[in-house]
Amino acid sequence: IMSETFTDAIFEIDDNGIATFTMNRPDVLNALTDGLKDDFIRMLDTVQSNDDVNVLILTGTERAFSAGGNVKGMGDPTRAQPTRARSRLMRMHEWLVRLHNLDCPVIAAVNGLAFGGGLALALQADFVLASERASFSSVFGRIGLVPDMAVFYSLPRAVGMQKAKELMYTARSMDAQEANDMGLLYGIYPADDLMPAARALAARLAQGSKEAIGMTKKIVNRSFQSDYATMAELEAD
Repeated sequence: IMSETFTDAIFEIDDNGIATFTMNRPDVLNALTDGLKDDFIRMLDTVQSNDDVNVLILTGTERAFSAGGNVKGMGDPTRAQPTRARSRLMRMHEWLVRLHNLDCPVIAAVNGLAFGGGLALALQADFVLASERASFSSVFGRIGLVPDMAVFYSLPRAVGMQKAKELMYTARSMDAQEANDMGLLYGIYPADDLMPAARALAARLAQGSKEAIGMTKKIVNRSFQSDYATMAELEAD
């Protein structure tokens, strides 16, 4: 459905209401090009509040899920000005928060590198499935950057504060097994079984009430920063 309107991704919705968004710039390891960011916005415009979509799967082509920020584009002096960088990041959060709060379950099928912004995208999913050859890194520190794309928010919630700090400060990479041991993953699969596993989980989730799951997601997403009274009130609403 509508893949012709996407430049750096492939997007399709099947008959069971499972949408699949495949980042498709293998030449740059599916880095977040301007085109790919625009594709994310187009995809969210289609999926958000679309009664025909029950689950969204995010994945990437070939060797990478996503290598994160488009480092080649970062050297442009006009883009590098702090004021411009700040407004560019705030624009990115406009669509990233939509992904975070999407009214259906999101599955990340991580088939290779999930570095920097790629890690950030995986962390926005409700479930992260990884192939045996997946690897993860909060890579920002390797080029003297602080993490962005909400990694400050999502990584400590996924692995705990101490581990999150270690991964951010060292910027080291970890394989699928370590990521799984850390509690980051839903499961690890042989490369050929990754997408079938993601689709099987999606099919299971697609059987539930979309409204109930959507509301559950919105409320549980607030759990770690809300007190008991707030959560009880949201539950009652």
